[in-house]
Amino acid sequence: MMENLISEPQWILDRKGSGPLFWRRTSISRKNQRVKFRHDVEVLEFCRSEHEMETFLQQQQPEEQEESNTISMGMTAIVCLMVTVLLPWYLIGVE
Repeated sequence: MMENLISEPQWILDRKGSGPLFWRRTSISRKNQRVKFRHDVEVLEFCRSEHEMETFLQQQQPEEQEESNTISMGMTAIVCLMVTVLLPWYLIGVE
């Protein structure tokens, strides 16, 4: 039963240069990105790591793709309607 328990991350109180102190993990894994606190905390400053920024940019790109998909689907529907209306008219008019 003890094997199934997830160990809490190891935190280190660190400082960049002469700046303020901050908490960081000893090892950051990409699987577990979220930080959970037991009590309410106030976040005064937040710095994204490089891979988090890449993930953010990748999430923005699908929105642009969805917009182009909507336009192409609309154009396809218009062409289908034109073919449905014009093709029978053309075939009837030819005879």
